[in-house]
Amino acid sequence: MIEKRLVYIAVVMFIVVAGCGYRLSGGGPLPGNVTRVAVAMFENRSFETGAEAVFTSALMTELVQSSDARVVDRGDAEAVIFATIKSITLGALSRTSEDAVVERRVSAVLDFKVVSKDGETIWSVRDFSESEVYTVSSENASDEAAKREAVQEIADRVSERIISKMRDNF
Repeated sequence: MIEKRLVYIAVVMFIVVAGCGYRLSGGGPLPGNVTRVAVAMFENRSFETGAEAVFTSALMTELVQSSDARVVDRGDAEAVIFATIKSITLGALSRTSEDAVVERRVSAVLDFKVVSKDGETIWSVRDFSESEVYTVSSENASDEAAKREAVQEIADRVSERIISKMRDNF
């Protein structure tokens, strides 16, 4: 409960800082030469609690670091990025001879859409996927921490790849 609250506080703080128009030197324009963009909180259709905050924060960080666009409030934005986490699934990757799971693969599937303030879709991609492998622990707390770390890795990698695709207009 406290951990979930901390994630939301971190996202809100990031949004406040990003809303001020802060940015680092970027790597290129977004589709439609958007220079001011807002990021809507991701819609989470998965069963992974808090994933929307992790993915939203990762995308905002990547926008600040790797694009020429400033992250601003919706009212000041030329476009808004919407995303849906369609699924986050776990699968056994390897097992011991006693059939105990040793490694798991976490996979995520997302949809992205950049919408102009006129409501026109400027850019979109569906079924964008990424995965990460982690080692299973016999302790529930350690196993959950490893899974959360894997989800964070996926969020960071998805954000990097999606911003790169946007900048390349693919």
